[in-house]
Amino acid sequence: MIELRNATLNDIPVILNICDDARAFQREQGFMQWGDGYPSSEVIEADIHASKGFLILLDNAIVGYCVIDLSRDIEYDLHPEIWESDGDYAAVHRLALSQNARNKRLGHQIFATIEQYVSSKGIKIFKVDTGVENIRMQRIMDTSGYKNLGIHNFKWGIRIAYEKVLQK
Repeated sequence: MIELRNATLNDIPVILNICDDARAFQREQGFMQWGDGYPSSEVIEADIHASKGFLILLDNAIVGYCVIDLSRDIEYDLHPEIWESDGDYAAVHRLALSQNARNKRLGHQIFATIEQYVSSKGIKIFKVDTGVENIRMQRIMDTSGYKNLGIHNFKWGIRIAYEKVLQK
């Protein structure tokens, strides 16, 4: 069973290892969405201090990390022409899985768990982006009911934007 837990400063070494695994996997898949050293320990520490950093647990074992931003995303708000839904929304960033979590078809379960958390906070719009070469994430988005809103240039690079209105 997939669960989320707020990350703590003590979790930073584990999170960095997970992000290292994710970067290596990106390279194995033939693309580089995250540069070397991203996210840094400082970025993760800021996520944790802002209460946005979450561990992804599978049967109580840490298998991933992500940022769930319930307070809007400044960069997304700079591009209102992209999005179809108005109102409060949540965004997910820096989703990374450890090597031992791969090929277990967890993507849909992870997003369903994140969506449930977001809905429990009263937010019904979910936004996310991924790299144009990140075929696995695109497949998860497409088969999880997210609407592909096309390719856009964010400050972090060229990405495909996705949006989903969560069930009421």
